[in-house]
Amino acid sequence: MKNFHDAIYSTLLLVIKDCNIIIKMVKFMNDNHFVFSKTEEILDRLELLDIYCVADQVQAELVILGASGILLFMEMKKQTFRPTRDVDVNVLSTTNYDQIYELLQKVKIDTVGGVMELPPMEDFKKTELFKLEGIDFEAIKIYVPPIELLACTKIFSTREKDLRDLKETDILNLCCIEKLLDMVEEYKGYMINPDTNVHQLKEVLKEKGML
Repeated sequence: MKNFHDAIYSTLLLVIKDCNIIIKMVKFMNDNHFVFSKTEEILDRLELLDIYCVADQVQAELVILGASGILLFMEMKKQTFRPTRDVDVNVLSTTNYDQIYELLQKVKIDTVGGVMELPPMEDFKKTELFKLEGIDFEAIKIYVPPIELLACTKIFSTREKDLRDLKETDILNLCCIEKLLDMVEEYKGYMINPDTNVHQLKEVLKEKGML
């Protein structure tokens, strides 16, 4: 009888946990001004996705990109990064591509496959990614790229905001400079848009005392 009561109690705790997450996330998703400023807030959004995936029996491996990926990496290294309005991911693998894209859209998580020119998506290989540990998602696994790959998404961007991130944050300081410059030289050969931040990279590195 004790085991039965323990099982009921555990089930109730899970139901309460899931309800609290959903209530909190509905509030977030109805707030057009909401920004993600720390890892916990990004994980809350991913946890909602996990709940939907469990319900629909979908499994997926996702890599976090963009500012949300940098924020997660920086906090792993006890550093801070600016808030962001978006959680950007790419789907590494899944049991149902149509369904996972539908669920990502439902929880307002953006997919960047095909949108980002460089680095190419095939360079975000699972063997070189950091798996987020210590989180109890059931249906999804979350990975974060090395900081050099994340920095390259800023370097080969045309946005002024990304150039400011390179100048004003510690993204470049956390990179292995030799590895970063090797990647930059390789990607230059595949660059289609000539007006990217790569042309300011050496100046930024000199200003930071890294060259």
